[in-house]
Amino acid sequence: MKKKAKEVRQEAVEVICPKCRETSIVYFPKESMPTCPYCKVEMVIKEILTEGKYG
Repeated sequence: MKKKAKEVRQEAVEVICPKCRETSIVYFPKESMPTCPYCKVEMVIKEILTEGKYG
């Protein structure tokens, strides 16, 4: 019997730049934490987006 690999669930996360407040949506763990295209600093998590996802 083969063991099934644990399915990693992707979560949509809204990230924001702490300097200029630019926002973006990324999917964890598929994507890494982005850097702001204007300020070149690492963005931080603002909100985990779960609205409309069931199951």
